[in-house]
Amino acid sequence: MSALKNILLIGLPMAFAASPMVMRRGPTTNFSLYAYGDGIGGAQVFTTGEGAFIGSASSSNSTEAAPVLFDVGTDNALLGSPNATDTSPTWSNLTFNVPDTTASGHQVSFSNSTNSTTGRSSSGFLFYGQFLFHQSSSGDLQSEWYALPSGQDGIWSLNWNSTGDDTDGKVLVTLRSIAPSSGSSATA
Repeated sequence: MSALKNILLIGLPMAFAASPMVMRRGPTTNFSLYAYGDGIGGAQVFTTGEGAFIGSASSSNSTEAAPVLFDVGTDNALLGSPNATDTSPTWSNLTFNVPDTTASGHQVSFSNSTNSTTGRSSSGFLFYGQFLFHQSSSGDLQSEWYALPSGQDGIWSLNWNSTGDDTDGKVLVTLRSIAPSSGSSATA
């Protein structure tokens, strides 16, 4: 009986999540993303205009660093603009993208209309509740996010698909559109 209960509790929600008939509710405009994992308690996604990072943008050495405010675009692309009051980055209207299976690197990035996105997927981002997934070309929902220490305190690079990445310090994370409670902190 216990095995049947486990199958029902674990298997059915996963089957429904992969089903195209399930309604995936999530934000569509003016939202931020936060990473949660072992030792990372809701670090905000930010960019310097190219790579994606999690942590405190104000701790970055880059004057272009700013938290990202997202909107959902055509084909479930995520479009990002700076959400900054104390800095004035020169980037805006960037498209969030993950490396595909042909890419040699793992870092998640942002691109504009003049950047090449060869080897990257910039559409197919879906929410299941408040959790962000990427839909593969075969229709599977995937959550292959992980973080690597960047060398700056409290900042990690945001990466996709750890297969083949033997770097020490990898932390598997989930991305959510819910900010941490005021008692939580993102620590390195």
